[in-house]
Amino acid sequence: MTDLFLSPVGDDWIDKFDETVDSPLDVSANPPDELEEFSQLRVWGTTEGKGEQKRTTFEAMNPGDAVLSLHDSEFIASGRVGETFENPELGEWIWGTSESRFVYTVTDYQTMSVPRHEVWDLLGYSENYPLYGFSKSSDDAISSLLQTYNSVEEAFQALRSEEETIAEADTETSVNRADESDDDGTEQVREHTEIQWYLIQLGLDHGYDVYVATNDQNLTYDGQPLGEDCVDDLNLTGFSDAAMRLIEYVDVVWLNGGYIEKMFEVESTTSIYSGILRMTDFVVKVPNLAVDMHIVAPQDDEEQVRRQMNRPTFQHVMDRAQHCSLQYLSFEEIRNKRNLVDQAGPLQDVF
Repeated sequence: MTDLFLSPVGDDWIDKFDETVDSPLDVSANPPDELEEFSQLRVWGTTEGKGEQKRTTFEAMNPGDAVLSLHDSEFIASGRVGETFENPELGEWIWGTSESRFVYTVTDYQTMSVPRHEVWDLLGYSENYPLYGFSKSSDDAISSLLQTYNSVEEAFQALRSEEETIAEADTETSVNRADESDDDGTEQVREHTEIQWYLIQLGLDHGYDVYVATNDQNLTYDGQPLGEDCVDDLNLTGFSDAAMRLIEYVDVVWLNGGYIEKMFEVESTTSIYSGILRMTDFVVKVPNLAVDMHIVAPQDDEEQVRRQMNRPTFQHVMDRAQHCSLQYLSFEEIRNKRNLVDQAGPLQDVF
């Protein structure tokens, strides 16, 4: 299970944070033995302090645990624990002080700008709760978090995805305003509906019950509503309300005997990121379910899709999913499969 660590960065250390975390540290020239395998890395740490609190906190860190960095009244960055080292000489070499003996590398790093009070609300802290040094979130704080999310990992993903979604939305808005006409948008909507329709028909042709996103059921393709031959509601047992809300907006779902077998997100008018995020959120919410998940996008976008799917944020989730897979399919492949089935009938293996 992922644990959550909170790391305050004071004014006297913010420059060092920028030099060794926000910007990777070059360790190619005569590094200490612990860092010989690296050419550069993001690295942070903490002093020993008084008593055993910091040691206990440091020794509780495991690879993959989440870390949020707080400066002033804002969380400025997030990442995961890589490797840990206890060595005052390492602290001296990196930051010029042997007091920083507890050292850890930071992976899957991402800047963020989340007001402190939002995280405090999540953890059940009062607005003016003081964070006295590097710490691990308490059991009570995690219990508060679990009233909103199913796990620490899900909460961590949500905090990060909010930042990324905002950034991507801003970028896409700028691009759309500059480069896309209303006609282009209309064409993309038509293509999105076309591919949804083909996926629905392929599912029905191969004996699946098919569900189409609740907000798309009344859309039409060639004069026929997408949801006409589909199940109206998802009668699934054992799913949390949060998981059900997510599944209801997946573009196309193939069901076999009341179980989800395949899910498809068609990406032509929305950011590719959003579809991948929905799929990985599903894995976080329902980690033990075996489901084939597909991101369906134009062939010209394949490189971008695969680059997004390989982001550490998503890979960390998928690496832990023992039974789920996330794959790319092109619009062209969907059209070809549909034509083949029209001519030859159902296939032994569709996707």
